[in-house]
Amino acid sequence: MTPEGKLETYLRRAVKQAGGQIRKTRLIGRRGCPDDFIWFTFPRVAFVEVKADGKDLDPRSQQAHEIRSMHADGLPVFVVSSTHEIDEVIRLVKNNLHTGLDLRL
Repeated sequence: MTPEGKLETYLRRAVKQAGGQIRKTRLIGRRGCPDDFIWFTFPRVAFVEVKADGKDLDPRSQQAHEIRSMHADGLPVFVVSSTHEIDEVIRLVKNNLHTGLDLRL
């Protein structure tokens, strides 16, 4: 399994253990969609993009552009590359503390 795959598995398990739901995302006709959509109860929702440990988005990539566009429209989108970051995102979303944050990009 790839390092990114291990983090995806961790994310899925951690969201479910915290009482949330998670779905793999894909937007038809759009490139660069974040990997997953997580939620507890509305409005405790967020998109999550998982990168391999220590990696980050290329700020010039289509994916970075799509995520910036989503964020500009008020959608919470997190980019994570470690189990610690995943745990923090789950804590923020579950407790509805993620609105208005400057999300890493």
